Amino acid sequence: PTSSPTPTPPPTETPAPTEAPTEPLSPEATPVLSETLAMTGTLETPDVGSIEATTLITATETPNVPASRIEEHSYASSVTGVEERYLIYLPPAYDASEQRYPVLYLFHGWPIASSNWDLMGADEVANQAIITGQLPPFIIVMPLSTEGLFVWTSGGASSFEAQVINDLVPHIDATYRTWATREGRALGGISRGGVWSLEIAFMHPDLFGVVAAHSPALSVNLAPPAYDPFYLRTRPGVETLRIYLDAGDQDWAIRGTEQLHLKLEEQGIVHTYVVHEGRHHSSLWSAHMGEYLAFHAGGWWPAAAE
Repeated sequence: PTSSPTPTPPPTETPAPTEAPTEPLSPEATPVLSETLAMTGTLETPDVGSIEATTLITATETPNVPASRIEEHSYASSVTGVEERYLIYLPPAYDASEQRYPVLYLFHGWPIASSNWDLMGADEVANQAIITGQLPPFIIVMPLSTEGLFVWTSGGASSFEAQVINDLVPHIDATYRTWATREGRALGGISRGGVWSLEIAFMHPDLFGVVAAHSPALSVNLAPPAYDPFYLRTRPGVETLRIYLDAGDQDWAIRGTEQLHLKLEEQGIVHTYVVHEGRHHSSLWSAHMGEYLAFHAGGWWPAAAE
C-alpha cells in the first residue's frame, strides 16, 4: 500500500504501562462493569469449541497435507533505520499453490516476551483449524518489537504506526502472496499491542478490515487525542471495521475496555464485546485463542482473492 499515516501533531512520548493502575486515564468516568458477555450488533463467527492447540503438522507426519511452517525474518525500517524482526506463519499448501492469502497481524504485549503470540500457540491453533476445515487458510505476521517505538511512541510519523504502515505491510505484500486489500488484512493485539491495533486500525480503515484488542491497556494509555482510540473512534471509516474487544473479569484492563465498548455502543458502531473469566495474563488469552482467530478469519470465506 502507498498510504501513509494521516498528518497529525508530532508524536508524544507515551509512558510505559504499569502492571496495576489505580485509575483509568480515559476521557470520562468509568462505568459499571458488565457481568456477562455483551454483543452489539449481529456478527457471526464459526463455532470454535473444538479448535485446540497442536504441534505444526508437516508433510512428513501427514503425507496428504502439504507442510505449513513458521519462520523468522526481518525487514528494513525507514523509521528506525535498522532491520526489524518478525515471525510469519505460512499455512498448509502455501508452497504448492499460486493462491493469495489474507494476513493477520498480531501485536504482543509489554513487557512480556515479544514472541508471546507464538508462545501462546497462535500458529498451532490456526494450523489445526485450517487443516480440519474450521477456518480458511491465512498468513499470520507477528512483529518482534520489544522497546523503542513500540513502547515510547503513540502514533503518527516516527512511531510504531508509521513503521507498520510504511515498512512492514509493504514488505509483507511484496514478499508473500497476500490478499493485499483492506478485506484481506486484520489487526489483533494484547495489552500494549491491543492499544496499537486499535490506534492503527482506527487511523487506517482503508487498509484494514478487522481489528481485535484483547485486554487493551487503554486505562494507562497517555496518548494525545490525535492518537487516542477514544477520540479516533469518531473518524470516518471506523464504522466499517469489524471490531472485537475483550478482557478478563479480574483484569485491570477491563475498565478501559468496558468504557470503549460503551462509547462505541453509544456511537452506534457495531462491534463484539466479551468479558471472560481471568486476569491480565497469557493464560486468559491463550484459553480463547480459537475464538480470536475465528473472529478474524470469519470473513475470509473463500480464503483468498484470486
